Order: sequence, then structure tokens, then C-alpha cells
Amino acid sequence: MAGKVRRWHRFGVWLALSVSLMLVATGCGEGEGANEMSAAKPSAEQVQKTELLGRTAEELYQKAKQGHVSGSLMALQQLSDQIPKIRFEGLTSIEGMNALTRAVTDAKRVFNAASFKPEEGMVAAAKIRLAADALSHPHTPLWLQYDKLLSDDVDLLEKAATDKNRAEVRKGAALLEQHIGIIRPSLLISRNPADVEKLDSLATFIKLQAQGEGELYRNVLNAVPPLRGLLDKLFLKRETTAYLPYPEQQNPILWIVTLGSVILASLGFAAWRLSKKNGGLVPVRRPDQESREAE
Repeated sequence: MAGKVRRWHRFGVWLALSVSLMLVATGCGEGEGANEMSAAKPSAEQVQKTELLGRTAEELYQKAKQGHVSGSLMALQQLSDQIPKIRFEGLTSIEGMNALTRAVTDAKRVFNAASFKPEEGMVAAAKIRLAADALSHPHTPLWLQYDKLLSDDVDLLEKAATDKNRAEVRKGAALLEQHIGIIRPSLLISRNPADVEKLDSLATFIKLQAQGEGELYRNVLNAVPPLRGLLDKLFLKRETTAYLPYPEQQNPILWIVTLGSVILASLGFAAWRLSKKNGGLVPVRRPDQESREAE
């Protein structure tokens, strides 16, 4: 009995220490991660350059609205000159930087086309405006206003698929693709690129289903819930906790110490209960007696 108690006690102490050390290490890792995030805040120079980029993108957008092709091309050239001078570390990922650069390149192609289409020019300018704004206003970007439009697109798709209305399904798929395309560079700047790829995959799947035959209505309806969940995650809707990361601990060291104390107290109580068995007396036996009892 004494051997069992000692073994339980040693095991309890070892387990408590192991868990406590693991929790402390995890808490320290989170703290270091938070410090790294703080250290990654944009510098004053970065802020100044992204604000200039935002103003130039706004000028491009206004010129495009007016149908001023030469003025739009001039603004695009200014953007091309400004982007290489910006240090993007701490602002966005490589995917975000590439998305912004590609948006400018695509816009140049649109405005330099032999048969310029004002609608395409507006879309190209809007993409750049939203992307530049996502860099200069990371916490309140303009692209968040597309939440309602995308939600309406999903509602339209769901209703059309429920009613088995092929024309409306195609309309909803086209609108969804169009609206995602406008904010895609902004999403790559502000969000995890892997989530943006998932959104692209879902939109492509729905588009292919809308153009096909067979079980298209059921397939579209099956795609609606994950699409809604992904949009909730991208737009940071707080009520959708299942799709959001766990909130950061305000005081990780405090909860680590508290949890460790609870574990130690529980194990200590278990050891005390074992030691109190048989009236608190611990029988002392020789090793050969213990081995015979085990047999």
C-alpha cells in the first residue's frame, strides 16, 4: 500500500509539473506572438506611403468615374512608381502585395485597350481603390461594406436553388463571382490567403453547377452553408464563433497559474485520500510480501 501511495504521489507530482510547464510554455509562446505582432506595426514611413497610395487610388477612381482615360493612366503610372517604394513587411503577405501589383497591371491593360469600356475601367479602378484602402486602413477597410452585397448574393442563390430556378441560379452565381472579384485583392491584403482560395473554390464550384445539369440545385444548396461560414469568417462576424479563432487571453499567466493550482490541489487531495485509507495507517511490508500479494 505504501508503495502504491508513493507511486501515485510521484506520478501526480510529475503530471502536475509537466502540465504546468506545458501551459507556461504555451502562454509564453502566445505572449511572444503578441509581442511579435506589436513589433510588426507599420512604421511612420510605411503609414505615410500607404496614405499617399490611398490618395492616388482615390484619384484614379474619380478619374475613372468621369471617363477620363488619360487622367486614369496618369494615376496608374503614379501607383506603379509608388508601390515599389513601400516596404510591405508588417502590412500584408506576399500574396497581398502581388494582388495589389496585379490589380494595377490589369487596370493598365483595361485603360490601354483599343476599345475602352468604361464599365471595365470602373471595376478595375474600384479594385485598386479598395486594395489601397485596405493597406492604409487595416482595421476599418472599405471592402467590409461588401458584406451585405455578398450576403444578398448567397440568399439569391439559396432561394433560386430551392425554387429550382436555373436562370436565377446563374444570376446569383454571376453576381457572386463579380463581387468577390472586386474585393479579392483587398481580401488577399487583409485576410489569410488560404481562406481566400477556399472562397474562390466555392464560387467556382457554384458557377460550374449553375452552367451544368443533373443535381445542380442540390449541389448549390449544399455549398451555401460553408460559403456563409467562410464569408462570416472573412468579414469577422463575432456571432459566428464556430468559424473564428479563440479569443486571445487577456492575462495568460494568470489562467495558467490558476489551472496549475487546480491540478495540484486535485492530485494532492487524491494522494491524501489514499494515505488516509485504513485509518490513516500505512502498512509497512517487506518487498517479498508485496510481491506475493501481487501474485
